[in-house]
Amino acid sequence: MLISQKQMVHCGNTLLFWLVLNTFITDSIGLSLTLSVSMIAALLYIRIPPVPKDKISPAILNLFKIDQNNEKGNLIFHKAGGFHAPENTLEAVQQAIDLEIPAIEIDLDFTKDGVGVLIHGPKVDDTTDGQGLVSEFTFEQIQALNASFNDVNKDKYPVARVPTLEACVELCIKNKIVIFIDCKSSPSLTAKLITDLYKKHPELYELGIVCSFYPTIIYSVRQADNNILTALTHRDFLLTLEGDGTERNKEIWKRLISPVLDAILSWAHWSILWFICGNSFFLCNKDKICQESKNFWESLGVRLVAWTVNDQIEKEFLIKHLGIPVITDGLVHPHSRNNS
Repeated sequence: MLISQKQMVHCGNTLLFWLVLNTFITDSIGLSLTLSVSMIAALLYIRIPPVPKDKISPAILNLFKIDQNNEKGNLIFHKAGGFHAPENTLEAVQQAIDLEIPAIEIDLDFTKDGVGVLIHGPKVDDTTDGQGLVSEFTFEQIQALNASFNDVNKDKYPVARVPTLEACVELCIKNKIVIFIDCKSSPSLTAKLITDLYKKHPELYELGIVCSFYPTIIYSVRQADNNILTALTHRDFLLTLEGDGTERNKEIWKRLISPVLDAILSWAHWSILWFICGNSFFLCNKDKICQESKNFWESLGVRLVAWTVNDQIEKEFLIKHLGIPVITDGLVHPHSRNNS
């Protein structure tokens, strides 16, 4: 019987641990092997098993069922659909509902007084008429900001408010919309808020997926409640560059070490983090997806989701040819609508 892809990954990790330890412990192969086995045992101990596949709801599984005649069924609106309404607002969520989109992705951050709100962050500057970090505003203060101030849809929505995560969750549950909650800060605060919401709204077990670029956040959430579905999100140079390609770090030592850490993080995503956190999904940058990568993740029992896909040809390729749901800003770019 041929060895499976998953077994190959585990064997490769064990061999790698042994080789690294053997480099430093050159006088005792037995000791390095013992330490390698001990490290593997420790990983198995801290590992959180994934949610059983038969516990994943039809609403979520339907995102991965391809209907050649209904592309909408495989779409997840990024920031709740920034092409159609101010991003990360209830107005955007409602637009996704009206357009019969089955799922949305929203961004979670925390105010100074610990309220979970929908905003990409970490600053309010990009979308609102305020300035500063989200964490510098109380919820009352952030509610006074206009979330459509810098939005392409501000003519249609001149005023919109930064909503709470709970308000978004309630609207999604009411309309049976799958919600990907992208968590960006404070593992402890995130785990508490998320688990409290799941207890208060148990429908989230069938509609919610908690995702993050940061493994510590996902691990904290699953450690608090291992019945919550989660996904790790990845892009290259996360620790080195901002999303727009500008340098993330000002200090020289950080600039020197961040590329090395990015390489380690990238390796860890593909080799071990999915196993430790027990993720059911992997959100991958569209440029890193091909048939081989899809096959790899499926062999590990992890479903692949592509982000952020706005080009129609790319959407059709990923959905219809690779069978992968996509996160997209919307159906049609606002400038295209205005020019038509």
